[in-house]
Amino acid sequence: MPTEDLSSMSSIQSCYGEEFSHCFGCGKEHPKGLHLESFLHNDGTCTLSTTPAAIYTGGVPENLYGGFIAMLFDCHGTASAAGFFLQHEGLSLTPSHLQRFVTAHLEIDFLAPTPMNCVVSLVAHPLEVTDRKVILEMTLEADGKERARAKMVAVRFGSKKKTLNVEDAKQ
Repeated sequence: MPTEDLSSMSSIQSCYGEEFSHCFGCGKEHPKGLHLESFLHNDGTCTLSTTPAAIYTGGVPENLYGGFIAMLFDCHGTASAAGFFLQHEGLSLTPSHLQRFVTAHLEIDFLAPTPMNCVVSLVAHPLEVTDRKVILEMTLEADGKERARAKMVAVRFGSKKKTLNVEDAKQ
């Protein structure tokens, strides 16, 4: 595991290459996107906080649209998977080390309506990390209450694992 305090580092999404930076939710290159950012911590968690705009209310007034919640879990989950993979491999968060992950399976339990006009916080933690996939759980809280939880299977994008030399691994 890297020894530096990862919580003060850049977001995982800031390390995405341009070819992977066009997602509406988390892509830094999307001109109208949300530019969500996930942060990896030494305690084995990955966090994201955002305050959704009023446009993302759903069919129930004053509550966040379920599809938006699914998008938060999707974007945060794949970023978290990439971060957990780095921790598992003992590598630091850098663009040259980052492996991209994509969603293979996502299941969501909606526990309570998620109110608008407040910070929504997501926390992810890994259940299993291999050289090809990461299984993780996530929770979503708003207004001091757990509103939804999710389980994701994310798989490494591409067929080849990057080969790093010893000097690269120290960065």
